[in-house]
Amino acid sequence: MTIVLRSLVVRSGSTTLVNGVALRLDPASRTALVGASGAGKSLTCAALAGTLPASLEVAGSLTVEPDDADAGSDPSVSSPAGGEDGGVNLLGLPAALRPRGSRIALVAQDHSTALHPLIAVGRQIALASQAAGRSRDEADERATDYLYAVGLDESFADRVPGRLSGGQRQRVSLALALAAEPALIIADEPTTALDVVARAEILGLLSSLTSLPQAPALLLITHDLPAAAICENIAVLHDGAIIESGQTRSVLTRPEHPVTAAMCEAGAEETIDGALAAAGAAA
Repeated sequence: MTIVLRSLVVRSGSTTLVNGVALRLDPASRTALVGASGAGKSLTCAALAGTLPASLEVAGSLTVEPDDADAGSDPSVSSPAGGEDGGVNLLGLPAALRPRGSRIALVAQDHSTALHPLIAVGRQIALASQAAGRSRDEADERATDYLYAVGLDESFADRVPGRLSGGQRQRVSLALALAAEPALIIADEPTTALDVVARAEILGLLSSLTSLPQAPALLLITHDLPAAAICENIAVLHDGAIIESGQTRSVLTRPEHPVTAAMCEAGAEETIDGALAAAGAAA
């Protein structure tokens, strides 16, 4: 199933916070939504996940469409409130009230909020699988499979989150997301507070998730352009609107908008080669 977001607008009173954001997220695709702090990434993420505060006004449409729907349709073109093909408009519906087939799983920036501190992680994954419609026995069996899918073996199933490293907790958060059997996984700044080794491992894992059978789409929310490079497609958000989008390699090597160009220049300095070049210039 394909997730299509059209003309997302988020307002707080008379202030427009997000303006006309449109995304098409096909199965097994990887898309990065990048921008500086305050660009509107978190609000777009919350609108997709169904966790926007009730105090905010939201407009646009979010639909789940069959894989054989017109892949060339432009998500920036508004559709009726029900979405194309008669799909339910999920915008404004809290996550708990959305139809089961439209699951969107969020891997939160703070993984401590996604994991119960006193319940073994294997049991937490099994409960997420049961919530997706699996029987208890099947969910228990699949919990181990999900741990292996994120690079952890069955010995981790009996551990509580406090006995895991930051990188391991992030892996368990990803396993929880997979257990929901979603059409889309949103990874919100997943490398925050991780060391350089754990960061590289998590990015490699995120990249590999879309090669799994019946793989969901991945939307990576980040301000980190080197991290965004794991995605085939990228959309650059600035002041609540997408200013540039396309294939990641093309956008990052030939940016057209000055804001994107400035981000690329800053991002280049975060690499080892960039840091060495900057150090040499300063010497």
